Order: sequence, then C-alpha cells, then structure tokens
Amino acid sequence: MRIIKKSDGFTLIELIVVIVILGIIAVMTFPRIAEFKSKAEESVCDTNRKTVERVYSTFLVEKDISHEDNIFNQFLINNYDEVCPEGGVIIYEDGKVMCSMHEYESKTDEDKSNGEEAPWL
Repeated sequence: MRIIKKSDGFTLIELIVVIVILGIIAVMTFPRIAEFKSKAEESVCDTNRKTVERVYSTFLVEKDISHEDNIFNQFLINNYDEVCPEGGVIIYEDGKVMCSMHEYESKTDEDKSNGEEAPWL
C-alpha cells in the first residue's frame, strides 16, 4: 500500500519569493504605464485642440466676425467642457489653438521635407 503525503501548502520562503518577484515586476512596469498615460493625455489634447481650431475658424467665417479673446473664451464655454485632460489653458493665437500644458511642432510641410522631394506648389 502507498502512503500519500498531504501537502500543507506553500512555505513562508516560497510566498516571500513570489511577493518579491511581483514587487520587482510592478516597479519595472510602473514608469512605462505612467509614460503611456501621459502620451495618451497629450494625444487627446492635440486632437481636441485641432477640432476646436477647425470649428472656431468655421464659426468666425459663418458669423463674419474677426477673432477676439473674449469671443474665443465664450465659444469655448458654450461648446467645450474640457479640451485638455490635464487642465491646460487653451488660447487662440495667430490662427492656432494652443495649450499651455503641451508643446506642438509648428513645422510646415516645407520644413519637414528632407530636400529630396519636390515641394508641393
């Protein structure tokens, strides 16, 4: 007849090793997750900013008025709750909607070309 030994579960050392390994994995992944969150918020702000810029330009043309800061601020209040998820201040400057929290490249298509291609005319 065989005697089957009943296991009492994990030992304390095994549990400590597993907890330490999980802690190391968590410490290694947290900065990466925070970076992804930051990039996602910046992307949302960029998309919202471009939408506000396009709609505001259309608004100015339809109403046949020129830009003024108070008109833009009232436009934002009436149409958009939150443009920047990080709470950046949104302004309209030189035909562009800008966010105080994020920087955007202002390169034109000519600046982006590498010199090998013919520029668009």
